[in-house]
Amino acid sequence: MSHKIHNDELGYVAERKNPLSGGKVVIYIAEQQGIDIGAKYAVVCDVHHTIAGATSIPDARIIMKYPEFCEACMEAAATVA
Repeated sequence: MSHKIHNDELGYVAERKNPLSGGKVVIYIAEQQGIDIGAKYAVVCDVHHTIAGATSIPDARIIMKYPEFCEACMEAAATVA
């Protein structure tokens, strides 16, 4: 069984475990996913469905490593700390 549960989806680039929620953070080519974020890449918290935009894959990977764009994840992490 693959741990990359999103890899068959349109515009999939990469995913990793979300360190804040335990779910996944996924990078997509925004246009192929039908996401109008104003950037080429969409970084998505799959638990809370929040989205951040990035203009390059390196920038998207930085956002993916610590998904501060997801307020719900940040609130949950603050209550645990």
